[in-house]
Amino acid sequence: MTNSISRRRLTFKETVVYNLMGFTLNVYETILAAWIMYFYVPPQNAGQLRYIPIALMGAILAGGRILDAVTDPLVGYLSDHTRSRWGRRKPYIFISSPVLFLAFCLVWRPPVESTSMINAAYLMGVLFVYYWAYTGALIPWFAVLPEMRRDNSSRVRIATVGVAIGVVGALVGGGLSGPFMESMGAFKMAIVLGLVALVAGELTLFGFKERIPERSSGERAGVGGFFGVLKQVFADKQVLSFSLAIMLVQMTYQLMLMNVPYFTTVILGQEESAASLLMAKIIIVMALSTPLWYWLLARFPKRHVFRVIMVTMAAGFILSYFIGQFPVFSLQTQSLLFFAIVSISVGGMFAVALGLIADLTDYDELKSGARREAVYYGIYGIVRKTGWAGCSLILAGVFSQFGFSVENPMGVRIVWLVCAAVCLMGLIVFIPYRIGDSKEETKRALNL
Repeated sequence: MTNSISRRRLTFKETVVYNLMGFTLNVYETILAAWIMYFYVPPQNAGQLRYIPIALMGAILAGGRILDAVTDPLVGYLSDHTRSRWGRRKPYIFISSPVLFLAFCLVWRPPVESTSMINAAYLMGVLFVYYWAYTGALIPWFAVLPEMRRDNSSRVRIATVGVAIGVVGALVGGGLSGPFMESMGAFKMAIVLGLVALVAGELTLFGFKERIPERSSGERAGVGGFFGVLKQVFADKQVLSFSLAIMLVQMTYQLMLMNVPYFTTVILGQEESAASLLMAKIIIVMALSTPLWYWLLARFPKRHVFRVIMVTMAAGFILSYFIGQFPVFSLQTQSLLFFAIVSISVGGMFAVALGLIADLTDYDELKSGARREAVYYGIYGIVRKTGWAGCSLILAGVFSQFGFSVENPMGVRIVWLVCAAVCLMGLIVFIPYRIGDSKEETKRALNL
């Protein structure tokens, strides 16, 4: 490999600038995840305009996420095979960022001020562009991480700083979106916060220098093109175990964000802006937990830490179901305490996931001789977004069956039990995973 990975320690400035894309994407996704369902389908009897029927809205969001998932490995494959004077990753990030900003803003500008199929068609078209652009920025940016450093400690440091910066993005998106929506409307909110995200995303381009590898013999030979690569990757039991666990566990985080506005207005009886405040508190707890996960990941195998995270998340979600039913604390205190358990675990989940994917790319190189970082981050995208696609259907189904109004709030509570069950399913499918934190450990564990 030419331009071999430097042994020089990355500076803190380089690490921060590289991770600014995490800030950008978390601003967009936190706002979209938390508010799009609520914006288009507000609670029953809330006196707010409904743009799309709830069942159709669930299908649109699910279909959009499935499209988003399918594009991830495709963009990864294209990025891995791109050769340009700017590298394999930067052209995708540079072009995708402004398109992503425009599509994000247009989401919050439905053309008809009533429930209409025109709004449904419009949202489908805008989300189509949004998800393509999101993938075009996300996957190439993710794929730079394994190229930057090969040793586990450096990767953990980069990923941990990335999670902290991503949390700041989620805090900006989740904490400011509600008050901004109330004061200036959804569309202007999107423009203001989207511009901040756009600038940060383009600055990421200055945070890394690509080390472009020569085509290896394994890469030149290929395995049947894009679909051949996918078939080969998913045929591996280790990859499959990781993929299913990530799909299930990250689904619960998305469900949590989507349920918070309903929980705030229906269970806590507060205004919509209070939902942003609650999300901000959750995200702050995630940020404060970052040093804990950095310390744990430096001392224990990532696969073991991930299993502990899934158990802790499940416990937090189960307790969240009972918020308001304990006589000791107020509703707000109970929600903060129980959501804190989930939030701390979610912060660790994201740090562990990025490190596990870097380990998977090393594992793949041991088997194939090729470096296919973007494909593996594309796999990460396709499985977690497939899980996200199910979130809107789950939410719509639970709400339709059990209710989501002040008079009948059971559906809002049951979502937390669904999250707990999904976390435990993730724990079960992750049992066979044995890839180590280094190539040497992986060789020993899998007899390679």
